[in-house]
Amino acid sequence: MTGYVPGAEALLVVARTVDRLRTINPSLTYILDPVMGDDGRIYVSESVIPIYKSLMPKATCATPNYFEAELLTDVKIISAASLLLALRTFHERYRILHIIISAVSLPSSELALLGFPPSQSLLCAGSSLLSPPGAPLSTVAFGIAFPELAEHYEGVGDVFSSLILARFPPVVAPPPSPSDHPISPLARTAELAIASLQGVLGHTRTHALMLAKGRPEAIVAREGEGAEERVRRLRMVELRLVQSQKEILDPVVSFPAVRL
Repeated sequence: MTGYVPGAEALLVVARTVDRLRTINPSLTYILDPVMGDDGRIYVSESVIPIYKSLMPKATCATPNYFEAELLTDVKIISAASLLLALRTFHERYRILHIIISAVSLPSSELALLGFPPSQSLLCAGSSLLSPPGAPLSTVAFGIAFPELAEHYEGVGDVFSSLILARFPPVVAPPPSPSDHPISPLARTAELAIASLQGVLGHTRTHALMLAKGRPEAIVAREGEGAEERVRRLRMVELRLVQSQKEILDPVVSFPAVRL
C-alpha cells in the first residue's frame, strides 16, 4: 500500500518499485491511495497527477477521496449519475480491477435516488471490474452511507486504506466470507473497514470530549484558529487505535452496502 507522497521524484520511485515487485509476484495486492488533496484544494505538487494516472493500472485497488477521484477521471462528482460515471471511468480509462471512493458528500435528494435515507450524509462508493481484457465492460458497484461527524480527524484516510488492505479479498476476517456477500467481495471488505473506522472514531470522540470537559465546540476547527490552539485540538482528536482493537478486529456492520 502507498499513501502520501508529496513530490514527483519520490512517486516515480514508487512506480518503479511496484513494477519490480509485480515482476517478482504478479499476483501482488497493491492498494493505491492517491493522496493529492481534499475539499477542492491540492496539497501536493501538481506534477504527481500524471504519475498517479500512470500508477492506476498497476494497482489492484485505489482509494481516492471524491476530490482525488475528480482529478483522476475529469468527472465532477455532484450527483448520483456523476458518481456512477466516475466509477465507470476508472474502469474504462485505467482498467483497474477495484475502485473505492472513500467519502462523497451528495445532496439528500441525490442520496435518495441511490436508495439511502436522508439521515446519512456521507457515501463510500466502490466498484469491481468483472469483464476480462478485450470483453465489453461489465462492473458491479455499491455504496455505503453513514453519518458525517462535525470534527476533523487526522489520518482517517490512511486508516481506511489500511483496513481495506487488511481485509482485501481473499484475505478477509472475520467471517462471513466475502464471497458470501450478495453484491461483491469488495463490498464486504468496505463494510468491515467502515465498521472498524466508525468504532475508532467513536472511541476517539468520547476521549476528546472528556479532555474538552464536555465542550464539543472545543474539538471542532474554527476560522482564525491559532497554531497553538490547532495543535492542542489535534492532540485531543488523535485517533485511539490501540483502544479500538476490538472494533478493528471484530467490527459490527451498522451501515450495509447497497447495490448501485
